[in-house]
Amino acid sequence: MFQKGSKVKVLRKESYWYQDTGVIVKVDKGIKYPVLVRFVKCTYSGVNSNNFSENELIVVN
Repeated sequence: MFQKGSKVKVLRKESYWYQDTGVIVKVDKGIKYPVLVRFVKCTYSGVNSNNFSENELIVVN
């Protein structure tokens, strides 16, 4: 299950962080992309977090 502090791997192919791992910051309910994930690597515009749906993530150790 997705919980705050869990490490996850991104499966969304369009994402800048595809196949990269990050840490879950927040999990909401009732929205399209409820899981907020923060990464070490920043995008070109300086962003280091993004929201994903649960089927776009896999929990890793």
